Amino acid sequence: MSELNRRLSALTQQSTVEPRVLQAATIEPLPNKRMRYGTAMIFMVIILLSVGGILYWLRFSVVSVSISSIAALPAISTPSTPPITAVVSTNAVVSTPKQTQQEGKTLPPQISKSAAADLKILAAMPIAEPALDSLDIKQELASSYEQGYDSGYQQALAEQQATIDTPVSSSPKDVAVTPKRKVGRLSIETVALTPAQLAMVEYNKAEKVLRQANSRQAIVHLEAALKYRPEWVVARQKLAALYYGRGDKRQAVAMLQQGLQRQPHNTELRLTLAKLLVNEQQPQAALTVLEQPQNVDTVAFLAMRAALAQQLQNTALALSSYQQLVLHDAADGRWWLGLAIAQERSQQFMAALTSYRQGAVHGGLSAASQQFIQQRIMALQIKRR
Repeated sequence: MSELNRRLSALTQQSTVEPRVLQAATIEPLPNKRMRYGTAMIFMVIILLSVGGILYWLRFSVVSVSISSIAALPAISTPSTPPITAVVSTNAVVSTPKQTQQEGKTLPPQISKSAAADLKILAAMPIAEPALDSLDIKQELASSYEQGYDSGYQQALAEQQATIDTPVSSSPKDVAVTPKRKVGRLSIETVALTPAQLAMVEYNKAEKVLRQANSRQAIVHLEAALKYRPEWVVARQKLAALYYGRGDKRQAVAMLQQGLQRQPHNTELRLTLAKLLVNEQQPQAALTVLEQPQNVDTVAFLAMRAALAQQLQNTALALSSYQQLVLHDAADGRWWLGLAIAQERSQQFMAALTSYRQGAVHGGLSAASQQFIQQRIMALQIKRR
């Protein structure tokens, strides 16, 4: 019991002692092995990429230095002692600092056997000519084409002119030997056309578009032709006919009148204008156009003037016109009939009777005209008695 009491008293004393204050313990974190491995891998990749880039740059620098050194050689055909340039190669053996530095001077790096063999192979290769730029090539080709075209065309014209001017000779010695034409060289020479030639060009264009039923464009070309050659009667007549066909009658008449102002004695223009006026029911205006000139030897002009004068009771003009027609062609009965009527109106009955008989003898008259002639012969014979 004493031992038990002693232990109990000891426990009681321990409970009376103040308890100690607990403090948080600091625990160090365990090392992260994965982070260390990742960082090491990143550094290794960076180092490998750097080494690869340096090797790639050294490889291309070797090629460029080799080509430039070979291009600097004086000639390939003289292999005596070509200047040796330093070639840096990936296979070259670089000496240690002790070997490369002696007496404060830097020695050139030693060249390995493989680099020396590469240098010999490159030295034996031919030097390539520098290539032209693409733009320079195009300009040079274009210039050569233009020069070739110009000179060739000029040469062709010269040969054609020489062929025209050279007389034909039977002897082979007289034949001139023309120089060989340079291939690919042609020249363009400006040839000035005369106004008549320019007018013909426009007239041909008008004919072409007329075949395509394009009268509007034909009028444009014919007007241009008349600007180059205003006295061209055929082009003016065709232009007036196109205006008249398109319904522009005033412009057609004006076109013919402009031609008569330039050529007042041109019978073709007067006859065309007179026909146009007759179609427009203007016989008096047509006869006025045909009154000049008086002395005309054109049958169509005289016949129309005589018929209009006979119709409009202009006996004097009709008489003179039919007399000219009879002198021009006495075998046509129409002229004799017209002359007989004009003579009868002029109170020349004996002459009219003779003209009627001449008209009955000659042909070219219709049955109604023949019957009219017989009636007038009988009437004049009765007056004669």
